[in-house]
Amino acid sequence: MVHAKLGIGADNSGKLVALVKNHAKKIAIELNKEYILIDGSPGVGCPVTSSLSGADFVVLVTEPSLSALHDLKRVYVLVKKFDIKAGCIINKWDINKTISKEIMDFLQKEGIVHIANLPYEESFTKAMIQGKSIVEVENTNAGEILRSSWKLIKKII
Repeated sequence: MVHAKLGIGADNSGKLVALVKNHAKKIAIELNKEYILIDGSPGVGCPVTSSLSGADFVVLVTEPSLSALHDLKRVYVLVKKFDIKAGCIINKWDINKTISKEIMDFLQKEGIVHIANLPYEESFTKAMIQGKSIVEVENTNAGEILRSSWKLIKKII
């Protein structure tokens, strides 16, 4: 994992994201790693633009709320400008199935791969309490969905 720490009042610019990405690329080459995953910030500002630069595939993560659907549409405009293939995971899809359906309709209309629907599960909280990611916790539905999602993403790439 490669990351940066911003000081109090420091500017979170695309330059910082580019610096971290370049360092990650150097490490990936040294360690002969096939993939670099960039966790971008929400929104459509400079850090997001820098996160998208040079990407082969974008995984959009959204939740079923009107504001999240609006944000998804805004960031996808940016993804299209970069001409990057995209997929989407709907997190907590089951808390509002009506808006989840609207999201799925948008994905289909735009040709965005619908990677998965993650249900709301308390196993996420349990994993965090244990200091683990959800895929490190045995026998969770969400962990299995994410493992399957990763296989699909690698197949697409």
